Amino acid sequence: MDEKYERGILRISAVFVLAAALLVPLGFLGMPATLSIVGGMLALAFALFYAWQYSDAYNQYLSGLWLGPAIAAAFALYGLFIGASPGELQALGGIAGLIGVLNLLLRPVYRLIHYVLTVTLQIGREIQEEGW
Repeated sequence: MDEKYERGILRISAVFVLAAALLVPLGFLGMPATLSIVGGMLALAFALFYAWQYSDAYNQYLSGLWLGPAIAAAFALYGLFIGASPGELQALGGIAGLIGVLNLLLRPVYRLIHYVLTVTLQIGREIQEEGW
């Protein structure tokens, strides 16, 4: 599989695990889903996005980091709509972490699908070139 796809899969996993790392401690601290949590996560996402745009030295490290708090804000907003208690907010963070880990564990499946599609397309090109 191409290295840029591999990095993309790892980045998606890291973003969801970061969202979980932001939400789970809030549940441990006894905080239910509130509008202030959503606003705080969005402010953190904006600050990381701003740091990414205007940083030269750490640009490659900050490139997708701002998406973690943005996804955490989306999960917290969903928790706000359902009236999530602290335990439920913690569970929403756990779901975000599970999505990240599941994406990471599915990398061999992604590689297999990529290999099958590549071989199939190559065989199709060879058949077309031979003029069947």
